[in-house]
Amino acid sequence: MKFNLLKKILSISTVGLSVCGMLLTSSSSVYSQSSGEIVSFKSHNYPDRYIRHRNFLGYLEPIVDDLGRKDATYKLIPGLANSKCTSFESINFPGHFLRHENFRLKLARRINQRLFREDATFCIKNRLFGDDRSSWSFESVNFPGHYIRHKNFELWVEPSDGSDLFRKDATFGIDSPLYR
Repeated sequence: MKFNLLKKILSISTVGLSVCGMLLTSSSSVYSQSSGEIVSFKSHNYPDRYIRHRNFLGYLEPIVDDLGRKDATYKLIPGLANSKCTSFESINFPGHFLRHENFRLKLARRINQRLFREDATFCIKNRLFGDDRSSWSFESVNFPGHYIRHKNFELWVEPSDGSDLFRKDATFGIDSPLYR
């Protein structure tokens, strides 16, 4: 079952701004989020695996139990560093966000520091690979051109090397929440 809000994908011809979403430049798509939307993220090239945190580190794993479903479910909120982008708050650890530190994705308690806010903010961009209109890529706010990607099923923020493998590893579907 596809997530209802994925139907809100639009094409635009000018740069725009939305209070609880983002608009990208011409020929780009838009993912409009509602503040507090609950979602899970499925890998494009391993569709049986989801973004999750385990022991406070980011992984791409198959989800087989209730803890995994909680670890793979996030609340989308306007970006902590840039409200045109988004931050991913853990459902089972409220006040904890996915962020990168030394380019490794991890779950960390929110602190009021500029670096934390930037590390925990990602812009939802058109998918880097494929033609699935419900797939997206997540670009770091403080390292433009660096995307969340999986490598050996660990989650990292890295610049594209131009390969199809990178583009596949950095493309995710925004899906219905695994935990309700």
